[in-house]
Amino acid sequence: MTSAPMIEQYLHRLALSEAKGVALVTELIEKHLARYAFSSLNALAGQSLSLQTDALFERLVVNQQGGYCFEHNKIAYLALKHLGFDVRSVLARVMLNGKPTNPRTHRMNVLELDGETYLVDVGFGNKTPRGLLNINQSTCTIGHDTYQITRNGDVVTVVLHEPDQPPLTLYEVELYDVVEADFEVAHFYSHQHPDAVFVNNLVVSLITASHCYLIRNQQFLVWDAAGQLVTDKNIDSVEALTQLVHEVFLLQPPKAVLETAFAQVAANAAA
Repeated sequence: MTSAPMIEQYLHRLALSEAKGVALVTELIEKHLARYAFSSLNALAGQSLSLQTDALFERLVVNQQGGYCFEHNKIAYLALKHLGFDVRSVLARVMLNGKPTNPRTHRMNVLELDGETYLVDVGFGNKTPRGLLNINQSTCTIGHDTYQITRNGDVVTVVLHEPDQPPLTLYEVELYDVVEADFEVAHFYSHQHPDAVFVNNLVVSLITASHCYLIRNQQFLVWDAAGQLVTDKNIDSVEALTQLVHEVFLLQPPKAVLETAFAQVAANAAA
């Protein structure tokens, strides 16, 4: 199957409405986040992950294996281009640990629409914004969350303000032109380097209109739409992990990937 039919299949599965413009892109973001889980399972299990378009759609959309930013946001980029939007992909520094020397290891998209410039992200785990971030505004509110946006030349810093939580800097987005080879290099580091976060940690998340679900190594957490923690339990077996991945996160990874990932997480915990 060529890429165009795969994009059509992806859009068909999202069942988008007849909305236009900002409303359509917002709907795509929301429905993508609720259907296609963020997952480091393949990276943790040592899989080599091709970003070639057909292989990417086959893995995430057809086989429902989940993925991370380089996979999710490339799919979103291709879908938005297919729909006729003016969109391009950029790299960002993840700033969750506060270190300004972090490498550029996050792929996301920039959308130009009706004289405004927006960030579009469907691949930042449980902190992914459920809508567009207008970089021409100092703040954007999505649900119960407020995003503080600061632009310094071609660098945009996004800080998340959640209810009853301290401010959290998500990323520094660099608006420079980037080619696919740049993404390939950052992607290779992020899923193959022995020190990379997703090579050493299990992260699986799904964000719906009513809840945010997260697996963080051997912990399963659920928050409601208001940001209140409603579930916090330990994952004590590969069978329990498998059930959660299938039933909550709607993923169908190979059994060997689940077994390898759980064994790695358990070994890390015991170390």
